[in-house]
Amino acid sequence: MTVMISNGKVVSLSHWILGKGEEPLSPNSRVMDFTPNSPVGYIPISLLTFCITAIVTGFEIRLNTNPPAVEFGASLEMNCTTTCPDPIINVEYKPGIHPNRTTGSNWITDYFPSVQAWDFTAPCNVICKSQNNRADEQKKVVTVYNREINITSPPEVLEVNRTYSLECIGPRVYPNNKLILTWLRGNQTLQINSTGEQGFPDEDIRLRNVFSFTASVSDDGQEYTCLAEVDLGSNSTKPIANCSVTLRAHYKPGDTTISVNNKTVSGFPVTVRKGDEVTMICNSNGNPTPTLKWEDPSNSSNVEIGSPGVLRISHATSGHQGIYQCRATNRYGIEEKEVDIRVTGGRCVPHFVTPGVLLIILISFGLWLTYKVPRE
Repeated sequence: MTVMISNGKVVSLSHWILGKGEEPLSPNSRVMDFTPNSPVGYIPISLLTFCITAIVTGFEIRLNTNPPAVEFGASLEMNCTTTCPDPIINVEYKPGIHPNRTTGSNWITDYFPSVQAWDFTAPCNVICKSQNNRADEQKKVVTVYNREINITSPPEVLEVNRTYSLECIGPRVYPNNKLILTWLRGNQTLQINSTGEQGFPDEDIRLRNVFSFTASVSDDGQEYTCLAEVDLGSNSTKPIANCSVTLRAHYKPGDTTISVNNKTVSGFPVTVRKGDEVTMICNSNGNPTPTLKWEDPSNSSNVEIGSPGVLRISHATSGHQGIYQCRATNRYGIEEKEVDIRVTGGRCVPHFVTPGVLLIILISFGLWLTYKVPRE
């Protein structure tokens, strides 16, 4: 850091920069160097550093648009504000764009009732008179969009385990690289697409997002959504449009179950007693809804096959024993489920009557007969 001395007068570097010491130095001029090792250099160095920082920092220009991204045909407000105390602010747009303008000492606000251009740049040029007419400029390209979004129609009905594609065609957005298209399955994000190309404002080039998937049973009744957003920067986005489709999937019967007297069969034989009423119910999933058919091994007259999937035995006999099969059928396949019915004897001795207890009962009965029956 240096301080210049001319004709016996000290001229500070800040004084020189401000234009008050621009005449050439005389032959008697000297330059004194203050280094950090020189004790007398500390105060001048700190003062000079302060002055230079103030000059280099200059003034600020803040340029804001509301909203930050605008729909074509909607209104927009642009504000340019500067920290310069005595600015000359100049804001000029492309030919044909004429806003409603209000001004202040250090700001300009322009209001556009209807944005009718895809290429919309907001410029703000400021000349600061108190800083030697220093000039600075800020520009902002405003994202302009419409809300036209489409999904190519999938087949009316999907078949499970087959591959399909859903294509989303996004709205018109300029610059093109501000558009983000996202496929969602319910609330789950599946696939995101964008482009790195800015494109041209007079070209209507639409971004596409094609999602391929293999249809599953869980897709039946599932909603898929294509979401369009514009990138606002700073990791923030603005949703501008979305389009959804609900899929229908067809699949063969599955998860077939049988219950006997309201208890689900787990593969073991089911035992009933003679004379019991037995109700067997068969259920199966499938789309279209499966047709349910029972095969009765007994062919008895007191077996009733009623509403779909229900078989009733009004009075069980040994002739009703056997394997009963339920068959679930639709156009995509068949699934079978069976139950083994065992019929035991009628009323039986309670399980708590042991052989010893039975022997005592018989002896007691015999003694009773001996003393009760009169002798001849």
